[in-house]
Amino acid sequence: MKTNIQEELINYKQGRASKYIPVRGDEIKTRIFDLEKYYLSTKIDGNLCFIIKNKQEISVVNFNNVSFGRDELVSDISNILKNDNGIFVGEIYLHEKDKRTRSYDLKKALGNPKTDIRIAMFDILEYNNQILEEKDWSKKKDLLKKIFTGEKIYYLDELELSSRKDIETEFNSRVQDLNEEGVVVRGESGPIFKVKEYLSFDLVVLGYVLGFANDFSLMKEILVGVKLDDNNFLEVGIIANGFSSSEREKLAKDFEKMKVKSNAIQVSHSKLSFTMIKPELIVEVESTDIINSTSQGVIKKSILRYDNEYFLENKSPSISLTTPVFVRFRSDKNVDTHDVGLSQITRILDLCETDDKSIDKKPSKIIKKEIYVKEMKGIKMVKKFFVWDTNTVSKIYPNFVFYKVDYSPTRAVKMKRDIKVSDDKNQIVNIFKNEIETDIKKGWSKI
Repeated sequence: MKTNIQEELINYKQGRASKYIPVRGDEIKTRIFDLEKYYLSTKIDGNLCFIIKNKQEISVVNFNNVSFGRDELVSDISNILKNDNGIFVGEIYLHEKDKRTRSYDLKKALGNPKTDIRIAMFDILEYNNQILEEKDWSKKKDLLKKIFTGEKIYYLDELELSSRKDIETEFNSRVQDLNEEGVVVRGESGPIFKVKEYLSFDLVVLGYVLGFANDFSLMKEILVGVKLDDNNFLEVGIIANGFSSSEREKLAKDFEKMKVKSNAIQVSHSKLSFTMIKPELIVEVESTDIINSTSQGVIKKSILRYDNEYFLENKSPSISLTTPVFVRFRSDKNVDTHDVGLSQITRILDLCETDDKSIDKKPSKIIKKEIYVKEMKGIKMVKKFFVWDTNTVSKIYPNFVFYKVDYSPTRAVKMKRDIKVSDDKNQIVNIFKNEIETDIKKGWSKI
């Protein structure tokens, strides 16, 4: 058995996240590829789970190698595998008769020994010291069918279908009639489709960019988030679709009246900086799916504190919306944790929890620096402009920081400071230049 188990589990989780192609239930005939055969199974909403058996040692863990703490499952596995060893993959979930599975319900139920926790098995990474590759699916399937035949720990069987019409019929039966979350469709030649109905969220509009169809009188994208507590907001996505041209024109004018300052730069899909606005508007957004990690690891986004302007607090585990679409504004909702809070995300998907270890890195380095002075009636004023390269390798911290110091001994507030951050060097250098051009007028001398 491989020695670095945790690395293997994390790599599997990250690789698996990038393989699924999301499809809405009404897009089955247009987005699923035309293939000779399909293999369909019910999508279970729980947590990714690994069963690891090495001789007498048995563990049931998540991708961070943390135990789910269910002794009865360990006992069942011992009876099932007997003298076999290996690493097996499944979905652990709370089973409740006639009720849809939810990962949120699993989290609450794990600590209660009376709850019915089950594992649906769907993959094998290693079996009796033999590494099984992705191409060995037929062999894996036979082993899973043979090994996991119980009620609590079982093979998640697939139904063979021959057309997209058959998939549509089966989807409607399982989702609409049986109240399942969705289906997973595996093509014979490799692609995997995750088919679900729309997910709907109410989100706060935090910012916008202009330039739809290269017309800068039209709104192009909005930045949306959820409210955490007090005046903190967690970014969750960018919405570009669903707006009519007349709506884009009106919103560009409306947003202009609501714009506020921000000490953090948030970049849109079109590589433009968002203009931030007061967090007062709520939009209903539909998405085919949400994910909390990619092949690059856990998704982390900014937590912004609003106090007449936005301040970057830190970065935190978040989500990405899959093919999000604007539906309407919700004037009947309030900007509070009840109407636009995080719970509407976590009822569907747990945010990944990561232990950020200290990272050895090079010291930060000043890459731009200019100092200006101005003297009037014997009183000296100073303005300093800096850009730092933080040399960070962590996604939690920005790559570049702009910092300005404005000192005037005659003001009530003698020392003023301004900070802006970015992960793009060209962008932070342009900020540096623009701030100097805007701030330094006649009478100032560079030293």
